[in-house]
Amino acid sequence: MIRSMSSADCNQVAMIEAQEFGTILDQHRLLALLKSPVFFGFVDDLKGTNAVFDCPTILISYLLANIIVDEAEILSIAVLADYQNLGRGNELLKHFNAFVAAKNVKTVFLEVAADNKAALTLYRSQGFSECSRRLAYYKRVDSRCDAIKMKLHVKEAFP
Repeated sequence: MIRSMSSADCNQVAMIEAQEFGTILDQHRLLALLKSPVFFGFVDDLKGTNAVFDCPTILISYLLANIIVDEAEILSIAVLADYQNLGRGNELLKHFNAFVAAKNVKTVFLEVAADNKAALTLYRSQGFSECSRRLAYYKRVDSRCDAIKMKLHVKEAFP
């Protein structure tokens, strides 16, 4: 079930972020983001018992974004490895796109590693297109990878 992110989700979101990207977006930083009036986060959860976090739901994906006036930037979007390629990321992105359309956002931006073929396919299927690149931006074990900046022109919910 896709829903707005709450402070209770921060620990699980941080865990997914670390697992999928190896980055340090910890609970403290996420709680600070939640307090920002321009921040919007969404999570996709499964009902059940999460033994790791001793809570009633298991988060399988999230999307974090900032919206300022008529522009949105997706800061991070991730799906747990066991749930990838099942349409969960697609549904989360569709949910967000409907949300921003209702807020009369005109443009959504995001950044993705050029070697993340699955994410690029997802974003293109939702209408995103490349608008710029940061050459050799991401470090890899034995190389570097470009960052692709993508843009989506949102269809107005209330023309």
